[in-house]
Amino acid sequence: MITRTAERRRQPVPRERYRAVARTAKRRRLGATARWPQVALGLAFFTASFIALPRLTAGIGASVGELAGSLQQAVPGLQGEAQLRLPGQNTSVGAAPIVDPLPQFTRELTLQLSGKVPSFAIQPGRVVDVALSGGSITTLAIDQSGAFVAPLTLREGVNAITVTLRSDRDIVASSSYTVTVDRTPPTLTIARPTAGDPVDGPTVVVEGTTEPGASLQINDRTVVPNPEGAFSESFSATPGPLSITVVARDKAGNETTTKLTIVVREPPPAAGPTMTVNLDRTTVKPGQFVNAYMLLRDGTGPRANVTLTLSVGVVTIGTAQTDASGTAHIAFAAPTTEGDIGVVVLGGGASGRATLTVAR
Repeated sequence: MITRTAERRRQPVPRERYRAVARTAKRRRLGATARWPQVALGLAFFTASFIALPRLTAGIGASVGELAGSLQQAVPGLQGEAQLRLPGQNTSVGAAPIVDPLPQFTRELTLQLSGKVPSFAIQPGRVVDVALSGGSITTLAIDQSGAFVAPLTLREGVNAITVTLRSDRDIVASSSYTVTVDRTPPTLTIARPTAGDPVDGPTVVVEGTTEPGASLQINDRTVVPNPEGAFSESFSATPGPLSITVVARDKAGNETTTKLTIVVREPPPAAGPTMTVNLDRTTVKPGQFVNAYMLLRDGTGPRANVTLTLSVGVVTIGTAQTDASGTAHIAFAAPTTEGDIGVVVLGGGASGRATLTVAR
């Protein structure tokens, strides 16, 4: 009996059964491994939500800054990570005092600074310190809503303003701003026209320079100078006296105004074409050859490629085309009839005439 039992136990496991058992064990190991990150992630999310839920509920209806502060306090690991910056200000969303909008440039020496501490940052014993350009510090009490007000006296130039939330000697958070005081009017120079000068109409051109960055108006027309401050504007005007007002305004609101009066004249009439006819000889015998030279011009200068027709008396002799200098040449034989005979040239909207004397 013992021998048979031992023999039966030593019999090998069938290959198919061994492979099936191995595949089942592998699937169990892989399933356990794949589920572990999901379990860990779910546990972490549940823990963070449980911690942050009371503060998120209390922050409903608060500002964006208060909600961000609640999240930072509820989850310490988020503090100092990717703080949101407000455009144009050095202020981190959080417990820092939020100052009402300040002008970047001003011409006023007095400034009313006002703001508010986020509600979640209001605690007994906390105050707001306001420092101007590193000078004396003004300490302000915070009311129940977190509001504070401080009148400031600025100086010309750049003024650095720092607003700090403090608890005893500990700084909780701070924000900083800059306000530039500029009380100097911008420069303004008119290059053309000059006061009292007559200007040919109908177009009037105003040119000049002003302070870089300044805005400009010419007779209530907005003009944009180039980065160096140069400007040029043209407009139409009827003949007669014309008043021109140019106003330059800098970013602080300082203005410089220049007024002048000019006289707009009627535009000069356009010069029409003119024809000049010259003969190489003015007295000839019948049948003798004569050379005629014609010059055609208008208000812009010589006129080229224009066909001219020459007649002697009532007889048309021939045609020629003007060259780049507006000149053309035609040769003809003097008529047999004696006396003074007119040589006429037509073309290009103009006419010219010369007199030829024929005698034996």
